[in-house]
Amino acid sequence: MSSRVSSVSKNILSSNQRCIASLVAFRIGTDVNKAAILGAIVDALRAEFDTLQSTSQKTRAAGNDAESKAEGKYDTRSTEDNYLADGLARQALGAAQAGAAYKDFTPPPFGPDSRIDLGALVELAFPDETHWFFLGPAGGGIEVICDETPITVLTPESPLGRQLMGLKIGDGTTSPKAKVRSVE
Repeated sequence: MSSRVSSVSKNILSSNQRCIASLVAFRIGTDVNKAAILGAIVDALRAEFDTLQSTSQKTRAAGNDAESKAEGKYDTRSTEDNYLADGLARQALGAAQAGAAYKDFTPPPFGPDSRIDLGALVELAFPDETHWFFLGPAGGGIEVICDETPITVLTPESPLGRQLMGLKIGDGTTSPKAKVRSVE
């Protein structure tokens, strides 16, 4: 599994350069472009992958270390460490696959009359605040900062992402209650 994870990781590294070269500019209050957002998302996924892979390797090494040998029939530390390492490796693979989903992803341009779709940057007005969301192919839940603006990645499979698909400026969501202020 480790060689497969490493190969997917290499694809993530090259995807950042491809995204930056092929995307169009847009505005969020100040000049920020989708290439910067995609680059930040890929960087966050790469960091998540690196952390999970490193932690998995250290946990596996600790679980297989001679000092982790069971001291009795109820001592399961080594087994537990290896189960944990397996889970961390699966999460690392998930982060690498999410990063690879951005490899050839080019968001379409959106205008003031556009319906929300994959690649849209959406500003939602909640009762007490506004927040920016990017509908991406993967990596839901990641928050990135671009020009001091926090942007949360949603996927169309998430509950909020599913509600946003097809909406336009002025439309609203029901749970959570919010109104679409901008689609870029």
